[in-house]
Amino acid sequence: MRLIFSIIFLILSLFTSAQFLDTSGNLIIDGRKYLKSKVDTTGRKSGWEVYGTNTLTVNQNTFSNWLAGGENSVSLNGKVDYEFNFRKQKHFWDNRFILEYGFIDNKTNGTRKTADNINLTTSYGYLIREKWYLTSSLNIRSQFSAGYDYAATPRKKLSNLFAPGYITIGLGANYTPNSSFSISIQPLTSRTTIVSDRDLQKKGSYGLKKDGDVFLFEIGAYLGGRYKFKLFENVTYDNNIGIFSNYSNKFYNLDIVYAGVLDMKINNFMSTQLTINMIYDDDQIKQTQFKQALGIGLVYKIDSTSKKKKRRKKEILPYFDTSESSPLKLPVMKLNKQHYDEVFEKKTINENSIYLKSETIF
Repeated sequence: MRLIFSIIFLILSLFTSAQFLDTSGNLIIDGRKYLKSKVDTTGRKSGWEVYGTNTLTVNQNTFSNWLAGGENSVSLNGKVDYEFNFRKQKHFWDNRFILEYGFIDNKTNGTRKTADNINLTTSYGYLIREKWYLTSSLNIRSQFSAGYDYAATPRKKLSNLFAPGYITIGLGANYTPNSSFSISIQPLTSRTTIVSDRDLQKKGSYGLKKDGDVFLFEIGAYLGGRYKFKLFENVTYDNNIGIFSNYSNKFYNLDIVYAGVLDMKINNFMSTQLTINMIYDDDQIKQTQFKQALGIGLVYKIDSTSKKKKRRKKEILPYFDTSESSPLKLPVMKLNKQHYDEVFEKKTINENSIYLKSETIF
């Protein structure tokens, strides 16, 4: 079953893109920085670009004398996702920071978290040819607070701040043929697992070799992919996959992470998202992990590259002050009685007259 699962995701990886393998519950989705435009780095504007998304999702239920039953509850999920990217000629330096935390509170179970994520990524790249980049990347990932298995009695601690924590360093290349498709190939990737909580420093926990170990160091290869496509107007689906193979221990035993995000935009400030996460990692648990979430929340985005619409200024005709202008002066001509008599009395015209010409009509 594990082999079939691995083969399926290997095939999917050929049609998708990401940067680092995350083994704590979600895929490290930082491939977006390479997907903003199919134009290569030399064609991009130099300098800093800033992108940011702030999301807040709230759910609340209140019951009073409700015969169908129910329990008062409130849940909240907050997420910030920012990118600070710098480009100059063939060089780029991209930085992404993702922080997320959510919880639900009710009378029976008290407060329990529903989301917990710290993801910091920095990458440097150099354009070697059209659509190909040499890249080096650093990723740090962990969580804010302790996680528990509430099905056990008493509850069992499963994780904590930097327990585990992952530091991943990769060297390789990225291929980005268009704005919706990208592949990351890193034949030299190191992954250091940190378990700082003494309660979790046990042999086998997150791959630790013996009790009391704090670090687990691995060298391997990484293959990632991303494919984003539009289903309908304002509805997109983003596929991300990451595959890590450890050179020093069971090379064929792949660690696989998949994440799919269905984004349904309501308007500029509201969005609905359905997320699907799947993980297979022997160091964590010898089973496939699955997580699904659906939420509607407020979204506020920041984009330093967007052009603000300039309002048209009302055109105001200039004011002319005529108080000091002299009035229009017409030439003063003296009436010649002789010429007058010739025209009006004798009905004759003198071609040399300064008053009347041959084209004059009576």
